[in-house]
Amino acid sequence: MAEGIPDEVAAQLVAMPFSAISLLDSLDLSEGDWLIQNAANGAVGRLVAQLAKPRGINVVGLVRREAGIAELEAQGIDRIVATDTEGWQDRVAAIAGGAPIIVGVESVGGKAAGDVMSQLAENGTLVVFGAMASPTLEIPSGDVIFKQATIRGFWGSKVSGAMPAEDRRRLMGELFAALADGTITLPVEATFALADIADAVTAHFTPGRAGKVLLKP
Repeated sequence: MAEGIPDEVAAQLVAMPFSAISLLDSLDLSEGDWLIQNAANGAVGRLVAQLAKPRGINVVGLVRREAGIAELEAQGIDRIVATDTEGWQDRVAAIAGGAPIIVGVESVGGKAAGDVMSQLAENGTLVVFGAMASPTLEIPSGDVIFKQATIRGFWGSKVSGAMPAEDRRRLMGELFAALADGTITLPVEATFALADIADAVTAHFTPGRAGKVLLKP
């Protein structure tokens, strides 16, 4: 582990942060390309947006409610659109400025998957990362057919297991550098002793939590 990385941060690196950077790395996006993702206020969504910035990749984030925008802006994450507002699709188009959005990351399921697909350009790719709200995807067949879109999954543990050691070292090095210069942040809501595990569980399921809940021996 790199020097100067607090235990609270190191405890989080192998899970969501590495999944997020592995996902981003797998998308074959170049500087200037556009990506759209839902669950933009989730842990992976925040990390993807933060890690994409130094790579020069443009990210539009979708959240379900307008109230989620200010929280992300406070973390330095912009280009966020709430899908509960009328004309949100026009807002996405204005942000992208006419540039094709070639990749979508879907982490919610249900109708939200169709929302992401609707914003993709022809020959775009929808990557299914999670299913927070529904185990099924509601995607109009017309979007898939006429856009000649590709839909594929991303399973972090399988991707990591098949990844060459050199690539793992490269991506972990990128994570360490991003932590050191403040590009990404891994907030902790609270830390509990093992004896207080019941309180930790309660804190974990408390709405509005802004960071991870950790256990410390």
